[in-house]
Amino acid sequence: MNNYVLSPEALVMVSGSSKGTQKKYYENGYWYKQNQLGMEGRVEYLVSKLLECTNISDYVKYEECLVNGKPGCRSANFLKEDESYLSFQRLYDIYHGGSLLEQIMRIDSVDERVAFVVDFVEESTGFCAKEYLSKIITLDMITLNVDRHFNNLGIVVNGKKDTYREAPIFDNGAALLGKRGMFYVEDSIEDNIEKAHALPFSASFERQSQACGVGFALDYDKILDVLDREPDSRERDVLRYQVERYRGYIPKIG
Repeated sequence: MNNYVLSPEALVMVSGSSKGTQKKYYENGYWYKQNQLGMEGRVEYLVSKLLECTNISDYVKYEECLVNGKPGCRSANFLKEDESYLSFQRLYDIYHGGSLLEQIMRIDSVDERVAFVVDFVEESTGFCAKEYLSKIITLDMITLNVDRHFNNLGIVVNGKKDTYREAPIFDNGAALLGKRGMFYVEDSIEDNIEKAHALPFSASFERQSQACGVGFALDYDKILDVLDREPDSRERDVLRYQVERYRGYIPKIG
């Protein structure tokens, strides 16, 4: 495993709580994150390996590594020249102010919550987010991502050309039951799954997926072969369990 030694000048952000602090660095076109509350680096890596086995092409690839001697991950900057990332929350704040999550929680129907966000984004930018959301919500269902929110859902803006494109899928570190303090390795996978709740449209992963639609197809043989070659870990076992669990629900490639 590579150990990337970064200078203090590369430190961009420090965020956290009483349970831990996550450091993020940026240097020479790459982002580096140290683990905060669990196995985020391994999870990001495994989720990107899963995405390699789908028909999705636009996603961030993560390398599990050491960052200044501590476990974490590395990923390439997905923004090109003159581009910036605009989250759905930031977009809503620009046009209306306030919390987009609080706004959709005033809507009773999960289907109508999804429709509200799709309509709002399209009216604001001309970008139709329906397929984008279906891909991410399907991914969150199979990976049990408990931290999908309107700051890691968004679009990429080219300020010079005044154009928008779909943001690649990124920030999956709270998946695969890897968040310590919420999920415990001494408990069974099944017991931990009972404690995993989805965001942002519903607490049910399946209900969100029904509202958004299944967003990709999966090569089951390929991903299971990939997982067989990965070192033993709880996160690997969870991903294998979930792949088998949704066999038939998520279409097979070919």
